[in-house]
Amino acid sequence: MKNMKKLALLLVGLGALSCTNAKLVDYNTTRLNHIEDYLNENKPNPGSQRYRSLEREAEKWVEEQQQQEPQQ
Repeated sequence: MKNMKKLALLLVGLGALSCTNAKLVDYNTTRLNHIEDYLNENKPNPGSQRYRSLEREAEKWVEEQQQQEPQQ
């Protein structure tokens, strides 16, 4: 009798786990489709390709300052 209860509990647990996995897959599929639709509708601004991060600007400025020092 105890083994039957354990078996039934195990089957219920596996059933719940498989339902959870299916719901998670459906949720993630919907989420990724939504993200792909958003990205397809909102193309990047052409000016953003020329964007330089502040770190790169700072590095370039430091390089320019170092190049100007020997000339002075």
